[in-house]
Amino acid sequence: MPLLFAASLYIMYLAESDGVTLPFHDEYGHIVLVLDGQPISLLADSGSARFFVVYGEWFERQYGRGSCRRHNMTCYFCPVEAPCDDIEHRERFGVRYAEGQDVYQYVQHSGVLDLGQSAIQITFGLLVNYTTKIGFAPHSTLGLSFGRADIPMTFLQQLKDANIVDILSYSVRYSQVSQHATGTLVVGGSATEAQGTAHLPLKLIPGARRGIHVSIVSMTIAHAGASPAGGDSGRPTPISLDGSLALFDTGTCCIAVPYLVIAALVRYVRERIGADPRVETVLFRKDSLSSYMVRSHHVRFLPVIVYSLVGEGGKIVDVKIFPEHYVGWCNVIWCEVHIYAHSNGGEIVVGEPFFRAYDAHIDLENNTTAMTAHPLRPSWEKTLQVAKQPRRIKICDI
Repeated sequence: MPLLFAASLYIMYLAESDGVTLPFHDEYGHIVLVLDGQPISLLADSGSARFFVVYGEWFERQYGRGSCRRHNMTCYFCPVEAPCDDIEHRERFGVRYAEGQDVYQYVQHSGVLDLGQSAIQITFGLLVNYTTKIGFAPHSTLGLSFGRADIPMTFLQQLKDANIVDILSYSVRYSQVSQHATGTLVVGGSATEAQGTAHLPLKLIPGARRGIHVSIVSMTIAHAGASPAGGDSGRPTPISLDGSLALFDTGTCCIAVPYLVIAALVRYVRERIGADPRVETVLFRKDSLSSYMVRSHHVRFLPVIVYSLVGEGGKIVDVKIFPEHYVGWCNVIWCEVHIYAHSNGGEIVVGEPFFRAYDAHIDLENNTTAMTAHPLRPSWEKTLQVAKQPRRIKICDI
């Protein structure tokens, strides 16, 4: 069982801290869970409460015999001890992602979750149907948001009920060695208090599903000359968003902002480039569900994006996302910018770029989040030519 042995390296059970540490095993924010002896890669998604994996027999019917072997750690097959003979007759649950472009249907199943030093019985979904308008294969999801009565019990709640963790909380800690998402997801435990840690209350949207939302006052396009931890950013007039909420979503590679913010960013870059008749567009994208592209030699002109959020006691907390956090893959000509624009009324989403810039702890029981800024990496632009392929875009709904 060499594959299972390798998968065990992805999981560390920390009994002394009443938590489970799950390393990200790739640059896309995936962790590995071992279910009935099978290592499965799941997207760690704070923008969703769903917990499901791809059912192997369905996947091979859709993508061809042997496709599960070609897509390592994608498929789950029901063992003899927990057969799926009645899977077509089980109740189905549905969820939509990518603004309704991806539709998932799954049924409930029970199995054994191996946590290294212990194992528990756990219930999870099996994906039995999937449609997409954007052409991507389905992925397994580990939802980290608030549970609710109309969906199956969350992963976090099941760990608490099994006395693996004592509180519904988790920390996201990305490494600064790479421009991609490496680091760990720590389930359970409390926030690490460090110098500069800010605490913010989570807010409930009246009449809406609960999510990891924080009140936002404004956004600003500012000069990228200060560290995220503080200092003078030389910022111009803020763009007022008073009364809005920002969703903290590890499941999307982008930050979603109003078009007003994109317009301010374009003006900022144009001013820094200067009068150059050869520059027709600063940013472009292929379609409304794509992130933006920028010329690689213009990356040095990109600004810091500042979110002014409401912290404890009404104190304003400035969250600063620098170009090194939101610039993705590059080639000789173009770089992908992990920013997604929506029209008025769309949700403001603080996605993976935020988690590259800050360690974050989410406490679902006390409705708080704590964040601590990472130091900026020196000479980060020199790493931009490493990635050869664009990131898969995931703009996820709750």
